[in-house]
Amino acid sequence: MKDIRYDLRERLQAIAKDSASLRSKLAQNDSEEVMLKALLQREDDRFGPLEASLPLLSNGIDGDQSNDGGTPLARFIVNTIKTAGRPVTLDDLKTAAENVSFDFGAKKPGRVLHWALVAMSENNIVVRNGEGWKLKEVTN
Repeated sequence: MKDIRYDLRERLQAIAKDSASLRSKLAQNDSEEVMLKALLQREDDRFGPLEASLPLLSNGIDGDQSNDGGTPLARFIVNTIKTAGRPVTLDDLKTAAENVSFDFGAKKPGRVLHWALVAMSENNIVVRNGEGWKLKEVTN
């Protein structure tokens, strides 16, 4: 039978070396996390919280157009379609957003509106027909 104590000690040294390396990496990550949080706080102080800059689509409007839920963007889209009284195009929504100075942050309004419409379509809030986007009819 072979004496494996040397192999075990070697393996134990390798584990100790790996542990030291991981502790070093963890300390580096902790330091980086602190710096990033400080930088994010500085940017929040300068520009306000990110959530206030660009509202994203969230749960809240689920086919019930009378529901006051959803994000400001979703409510804006629903209200714009209701007000128009006809299907609206992406250009109609962009113009309406521009008229009320809707804040898209650094994002391109057309892209934001397009993907919001896609998400709202997948959630059965709006549908697209040949003329544009309209509210999905709710059947009880």
